[in-house]
Amino acid sequence: MDLSPLLPPGFLFCGQQFTYDSLIIGLIATNAVGTCPICHTPTSRVHSFYQRTLGDLPISGKRIKLLVRLRKFFCPLADCPRKVFAQSCSSVCKPYARRLLRADQQIQTIGLQTGAKPGARLCHTIGQTVSASTVLRVIRKTPTPVLETPKRLGIDDFAFKKGRNYGTILIDLDQHKPIDLLPDREGKTLEDWLRAHPGIELVTRDRSSVYANAVSAACPNAIQVADRWHLLKNLSETVERFLDTQRASINEVAQIMTQESVNQSIIAPIVLTEASLPLLIDQQKVSTSSASSPSVIPPDKRYAVYQKTKELQRQGHGIRAVTRHLGAARNTIKQYFAQDSFVPRPKPKRSNLYGYEGYLRKRWLEGETSVTVLFEEIKAQGYNGGYTILTTFLADYPRLIQESALPPAQKGFSYSSRRLSRLLGQDESDWPKTDRPFLDCLLNQNASISQVRQLILRFKAMMKAKLADGLAGWCVKAGALSALNGFVRGLRQDYAAVKQAFCSAWSNGQTEGQVNRLKTIKRAMYGKASFELLRLRVLARNWTAPPK
Repeated sequence: MDLSPLLPPGFLFCGQQFTYDSLIIGLIATNAVGTCPICHTPTSRVHSFYQRTLGDLPISGKRIKLLVRLRKFFCPLADCPRKVFAQSCSSVCKPYARRLLRADQQIQTIGLQTGAKPGARLCHTIGQTVSASTVLRVIRKTPTPVLETPKRLGIDDFAFKKGRNYGTILIDLDQHKPIDLLPDREGKTLEDWLRAHPGIELVTRDRSSVYANAVSAACPNAIQVADRWHLLKNLSETVERFLDTQRASINEVAQIMTQESVNQSIIAPIVLTEASLPLLIDQQKVSTSSASSPSVIPPDKRYAVYQKTKELQRQGHGIRAVTRHLGAARNTIKQYFAQDSFVPRPKPKRSNLYGYEGYLRKRWLEGETSVTVLFEEIKAQGYNGGYTILTTFLADYPRLIQESALPPAQKGFSYSSRRLSRLLGQDESDWPKTDRPFLDCLLNQNASISQVRQLILRFKAMMKAKLADGLAGWCVKAGALSALNGFVRGLRQDYAAVKQAFCSAWSNGQTEGQVNRLKTIKRAMYGKASFELLRLRVLARNWTAPPK
């Protein structure tokens, strides 16, 4: 098999050897002339031969090991301090390297895209057995790409550790790619970078005054565009603070709506009568009704509880509420919730207790529900059974007390300021049906909230239609309200950039997307993500391997 097309240039094929996981290829350098590394004098006088072992790109998942036979030469100059030097093969590998340049470039590309440990696992899969430390070392040797200064620049901050230390990311808006990372978000650092890269015509940024001042100082002629999402976020936060001051009015409307809902869904109390008491049936009827006629449902206490449970379930009450209301066991109510039909319980065995059924029913209706008292009374009349049998028998007797009405199943109306701020910023057609009555009532009763809502909708409509000419008039109207006065004051301090946000086609949206990509890379690198390593990986898409 001719392997010459796959071999590095400048070498002759000598032989090959296969193993279970690798292919060993013998090579010899074709260049018989060497150049002294000190005096740069060429020579062909050979001193001896030596062998280097180099790794190459894998083939079909097998590792390729090159055994390269190189020469050592005598330096022809007598006064040269180097008497003997080794033949160089710098076109295919670096000095003292153990892999060819093209193999290193593959590891470098994989490491830049995936990281050290995932890159090592991927390299092992394709046939390059390297450790995570090796991949990391190769990544660190990647040269930083040199990029041209963009005409349109996006600026945003990101967190190394949220709430403690931050950095700055710079985006080329035309090329849609990051061009640099700064180790902090100080204005001086950004200003120095902008002065070192003149020619920027447009800058998109968030509402930070630090970035605004740095751009104004370093690029006074650049157009600044405030981020539209941050403008809406600042407006929403302002409305939330205003709604906190209107909490009493909001709670009053919520209480009214809750009371109306309660009045519409009150459950009538359940009254038990003597007809629900168990009937005296003999042993033969018990056995035939429970065994051969499962559809016959005895009028016992369990069936009454089952009926009330299913009725409350249909009305939307949960297991916990029904359990508290009926005073039954939670597992029993849970079992009734799952049943589609009532399952009778087997009747106790026949005993002489049935002879006292009439007396027990009479005493139960009189209000005597103590099993101990009833046991003593019928025992005095001749009952010779046990206490447990009487307890099981009386368990089917329903309670004669009148049950109070259960509160409505649905929760009362409760709105946080954040949720209410989001709903007020929506069109009425987008309101959920369940929230519409409350919002209509709130806007009718509170003129301040209604007025703020109209200004919110007007602000969003102008931003969507890019009507920058109406911004000044909106600021006048909103500034007259104490609720939006602080927000308007912030707009006027950065009015030129805010106005550009209403009319410019550029935004900081893609910068925010690059920040999300940066966060993914940062979290995938665990504890080894130093700033320089993070910067290399974020800018990796700008790096292209040199030609092979």
